[in-house]
Amino acid sequence: MTASAPPGTWLAFDYGAWRIGVAVGEQMLGSARPLTTLQHRNAHQIQWDAIGRLLDEWRPVGLVLGWPVMDSGETYPVAEFIRRFGRRLEGRFNLPVRYVDERLSSENAQMLLTARHGKNKVKKSPGMIDAQAAAIILETFFSQSPVQSSEYSVESPAAPQVNGTYT
Repeated sequence: MTASAPPGTWLAFDYGAWRIGVAVGEQMLGSARPLTTLQHRNAHQIQWDAIGRLLDEWRPVGLVLGWPVMDSGETYPVAEFIRRFGRRLEGRFNLPVRYVDERLSSENAQMLLTARHGKNKVKKSPGMIDAQAAAIILETFFSQSPVQSSEYSVESPAAPQVNGTYT
């Protein structure tokens, strides 16, 4: 069973070693759109101030992270960085963090953007893919999470919960 989600605005992150794609969406509508891509200062050095500004601007009720699952069910090595990023988000900003299987989100984002803008523009702006992938991740979360209309309680599992099961 997938945890229900409170109605309201959510932000999603597609975490990478050098960039984080960010998207915003509304739970009641079940839709999301790309917002921006944040460049790390160095590998895995996150721009917390930029994330803080986005949270101040959008005032989300929760955050969603893409969880890197292989077709075999195992996670990619970057999973430990994503888990750490999620814990730090939750600790710094006191918002619930949820995880969703991000399989093929970047590939789907690239296909969608190439069809919309052309191969050359997408190739010159790889950050577009990251932000669009975050939107796909958020819409996946919305499609799997029933809206919770009463008071929302935050769970803090030892491991990220993906599609209703602990990893």
